[in-house]
Amino acid sequence: MTHQQQCEAFLNRRKTLLLSTLDKEGVLETSVAPFVFLDGLFYIYISELAKHTQNCLWQIEQNRPLVSALLVADESETEQLFARERITLQLNASELKREQREYTLVLQKFADEFGEIIGMLSSLPDFHLIALTPINGGYVKGFGQAFAFESCLCQGLMPIKRS
Repeated sequence: MTHQQQCEAFLNRRKTLLLSTLDKEGVLETSVAPFVFLDGLFYIYISELAKHTQNCLWQIEQNRPLVSALLVADESETEQLFARERITLQLNASELKREQREYTLVLQKFADEFGEIIGMLSSLPDFHLIALTPINGGYVKGFGQAFAFESCLCQGLMPIKRS
């Protein structure tokens, strides 16, 4: 298996991402959100009651939509925690409005992935669909197996070397 295939397989086994956003005072907030990955973008469906939603919407409004995310292997599946498999991401956030065609398509993908709960959540007015577009990031498979990528997740992996 190539490093790209390993990275893609790791991504395909994940259902949630750890998301870091900034609030109006510049305080960092880290939380978790289920996601779907479609056509190279991550989508999260999140409630206004959550700080990360308030932060994302504020950052988008301020034209500073940069967020950071982490997909990480489960500790119970990790032989050596110092070399835990992970993908780190810098992303641009944007909101999909309910009247946009893509909104329905992405929500259907959420329903396929997460089941009936999506129908209930979609009836609530405080839920927002946020698209997260990768800017760059990294993939760590283990010790001595760290890679960087630009824009296209898991593609064009460049080994990270000590400088």
